[in-house]
Amino acid sequence: MGTETEIDGYTYIGQGYGVVPVGRREGVAVNIKQPNEMIKLMTNPEKIKNAVVVTPGGTTTFVAPLLYKKPAGIITFAGTPESHLGIVGRNFAIAIVMTLKLEGTDSIPDGTPLLLMCEGKLGRVYAKLGTGAKPS
Repeated sequence: MGTETEIDGYTYIGQGYGVVPVGRREGVAVNIKQPNEMIKLMTNPEKIKNAVVVTPGGTTTFVAPLLYKKPAGIITFAGTPESHLGIVGRNFAIAIVMTLKLEGTDSIPDGTPLLLMCEGKLGRVYAKLGTGAKPS
């Protein structure tokens, strides 16, 4: 399958390693950079269900406890499916895109509606650009 530039109002913003081929998942971006931010998110189960957690690296082990809460997805800007998060994440059938390389935007702000397409070894990310992600 080629990279579609638009799907159902979402615009392609990048791709990375797909950890589990779970297909299509939708959610809202929540940037987590520090363990205290993860602890705060863990106290809000309803927010977790719709969250696509965006975090800098796949070695951020503080993200692993979130897997038990079943977020909509996880995006990292570093790491591989062989990292701790990738290995543990496979058991939870959650959409995880690791080492995302953004195209046409330089960030994914909190609140941005996201679509993750995880098929095979590739994970593609789409955003509703009018609602948050900033063009580069």
